[in-house]
Amino acid sequence: MVQEQTQFLLKQQDYLQRRLSQVQPMIRWVAQQVEARQLPPLLSFVPLIESSYRLEVVSHAGAAGPWQLMPQTASRFGVPINSSFDGRYSLPLATEAALTYLAWLYQLFDRDWPLALAAYNAGEGRVAKAILAANSRNLWDLALPEETRFYVARLLALSRLLQNPDRYSFMLPPWRQGADLQLESEPQGCSLLAWALEKGVSMNDASRWNPAWRLPQAQGVSRCPIAYSTSDGHPPSGHQATRGPFIASTISLESLHDPLLLQASKGLDLGQGGLRLEKVPDPLGLDRRPVPLLP
Repeated sequence: MVQEQTQFLLKQQDYLQRRLSQVQPMIRWVAQQVEARQLPPLLSFVPLIESSYRLEVVSHAGAAGPWQLMPQTASRFGVPINSSFDGRYSLPLATEAALTYLAWLYQLFDRDWPLALAAYNAGEGRVAKAILAANSRNLWDLALPEETRFYVARLLALSRLLQNPDRYSFMLPPWRQGADLQLESEPQGCSLLAWALEKGVSMNDASRWNPAWRLPQAQGVSRCPIAYSTSDGHPPSGHQATRGPFIASTISLESLHDPLLLQASKGLDLGQGGLRLEKVPDPLGLDRRPVPLLP
């Protein structure tokens, strides 16, 4: 299956190369967070398969943002969601939650990254039940949804291409394209409007990097980092933004027909499914043990 997905990605080579070039500032920023946690570098590319690194997208199942977090998963890992602010669309907040969740899944499934990635897509309860039913921890032996198997296989295939581009005649883009992404960690009053006025930026431009704001000022939120670029560039979007007053909007993931994306079955079963595991004293790997790279 991994070989099939490798061939699929090679057929999409022009689009994949173009997308990697377009979203480099976000990839670089996420890669810094991944490296700081001593996690496998491939995790920096999970949003490429989840959302094609688009910030403002929502799936028909209700998963949202670049990491396609379900509401209950986001809440479990401290992402604020209310009528004025949905942190799932915030690259900083969603990345923090997703990496914490993935690190926790890695520990839950006995330090097995393919199983952790499958659980990120389908829910840890579903994967745990499949392990018990098959009496096996081999991902490919488990009765999981086809889209989950494709999801893990596509990520592993992407890893092959990125780690061995010459072998597959795959040309990687220069990795320093575009200005680095910047963050304002504690904007006054969690007001995107006040920040935009101070910086001389239109609300439309500010909201392209920060679609978490449903209203110009977030209410009842204490953590609301603002992302911005020092260049004139904007995050690649699924639609053409219009000039005018600030209007928070989202785009259906399915409407994009992006060849990199797969149908997800996440969030349907988030319990541990009866799986008995020893208590892990350091569930997020904060003792800084080295984490193996994905194959």
